[in-house]
Amino acid sequence: MAGWDGFKAGLRKMPGFGVLRFMVHLARGGDARGLALLRLRPRDNLFQPYPNTWPDRYPDLFRAVRERVGDGDGRRILSFGCSTGEEVFTLRRHFARAAITGLDINPYNIALCRARALWRRQAMLDFRVAGSAERECDASYDAIFAMAVFRHGDLNLSPPPQRCDHRLRFADFETTVADLSRCLKPGGVLVLAHCHFRLGDTASAGNFASLQRWDSGLAQPLYGRDNRLLAKAAGDEGIFIKIECPSPVDGSRLAYESGVDRFRSTHFGISPASGGGATATAPAGPGPSVRRWR
Repeated sequence: MAGWDGFKAGLRKMPGFGVLRFMVHLARGGDARGLALLRLRPRDNLFQPYPNTWPDRYPDLFRAVRERVGDGDGRRILSFGCSTGEEVFTLRRHFARAAITGLDINPYNIALCRARALWRRQAMLDFRVAGSAERECDASYDAIFAMAVFRHGDLNLSPPPQRCDHRLRFADFETTVADLSRCLKPGGVLVLAHCHFRLGDTASAGNFASLQRWDSGLAQPLYGRDNRLLAKAAGDEGIFIKIECPSPVDGSRLAYESGVDRFRSTHFGISPASGGGATATAPAGPGPSVRRWR
């Protein structure tokens, strides 16, 4: 695997590789053509350019959020980075009555989403071209999904690049997460998965409590606020609840001394106890847990 990744990295450095890749993708059509056109006209705040997705990718996760926020005419769900719409159409099966919005930075993806919605004759679906949630209203969503968005396929090399800012910048991630936090209702759910950055490193970390953490099952590099690789660092992907009265946490950023329980101990009054346990002063109900999502 390391040899193959090294070969690909070397190939990308060859003169004319970008032009050749563009022509191949353009000729292939479909998602490949959409990706080629996106690279031809780069857009601000682009994270993952590749539209890789498939239907019902996270069934257990979707059910967990459905049980948390419920369904109904007043519920609003956002799929941020909806790609070609598979996630949105899957969410419709779990949220039959909610209004669901899909945002994606790639105009080709959104055109395909709209065509699919028309063909399926599904109402209460809205697809828009956007690279951020800056135009969304304050406290307007009950749940926001950002699945495999804050990453870049070109960083998944072995060994990974020591810096990520030639593909992704932490500052863009932090600004985008702040907008997602702003348009999420208090008590609403933010779901992050397959990220190269950590929510806990952002200034928005103090707005959230961890409901559930998991191991994504993917070996992926993590990068810090300075865009440098974090060696042997633990991620913080999971389901997060926007709390009513946020308070500063370690300079508005989470520390990771106690791993999974750090969000929980900060926002629910649980202090780490000796032997790795916890002294609970939290409200009744299940605490965060670690699960593996596929």
